[in-house]
Amino acid sequence: MNIAFITGVSTGIGKDALHYFVSQGYKVIGTVRKDTDKQSIVNTYGDKVEILTFDVRDTDGMNRNMDSVRNLLNEHGLKVLINNAGMAVPGPLQYIPEDDFEAQLDVNIKSVRRITNVLLPYLGVDKKYRPGIIINISSVSGLFSSPFNAAYSISKYGLEAMSDGYRRELAPMGIKVAIIEPGPIKTEIWGKQLGSLDKYISTEYGEILSKANKIIANAEKSALPVSAVTNTIDKIMTSSSPKTRYLVHPKPLIFKLFTQWFTDKMQDKMVQKTFARKDKHRPF
Repeated sequence: MNIAFITGVSTGIGKDALHYFVSQGYKVIGTVRKDTDKQSIVNTYGDKVEILTFDVRDTDGMNRNMDSVRNLLNEHGLKVLINNAGMAVPGPLQYIPEDDFEAQLDVNIKSVRRITNVLLPYLGVDKKYRPGIIINISSVSGLFSSPFNAAYSISKYGLEAMSDGYRRELAPMGIKVAIIEPGPIKTEIWGKQLGSLDKYISTEYGEILSKANKIIANAEKSALPVSAVTNTIDKIMTSSSPKTRYLVHPKPLIFKLFTQWFTDKMQDKMVQKTFARKDKHRPF
């Protein structure tokens, strides 16, 4: 039996990934935060899934839930781990509350390490299991830091570094690590972001942020369907030698040109031009 472990399967990328692996005959262990989400998924997929309910920031809750699937993992090991669960805390770095900033780092970086470390034996660190693969869902924000999205970028830059570290440390054991770097994807995150910057309107950044909802709407228009990420997961799983990074973006060549060939000052000028237009705060 092949087993996939996916964090954050209630919506978006995680939900579609769960469906993909079930369709490929995997047993999927997924995580959600709400019992209602767990029940809905179990009602749909039955015994093809094991759904664990815990917040990735809750170490005790994670350990308790892991115990419930320990026998399954002990018997079959783990073919693939997809670290998908994440959150975004927008706002000026000057004003984001410390607790919110800590939550950003805890969910997007620290929890990935905690969950990965618990599952590493089943991915092949314990030699009785065949080597598996880790797929970390990063973001183009791990390659380019947009204004008022910097906290999220900091977390994704960290995830990129963590992925490189794990990949190089685990290579002698045959365990592979790949990163998917999506740009705008049509998920529920857009609706959640509406109004998220209103609390900063009274600050020095208010004039720019007053157009935040229009910014979000413009970004959503160019977003790719979530299947673009799932198709990339399929490429990784069916490749004998997957790449280390996969960029999923509506304009990948332009993005690569911008981030790899433009100097920092050239990038800064383009960002300032978007400020002048007042219709978006990120060039991509």
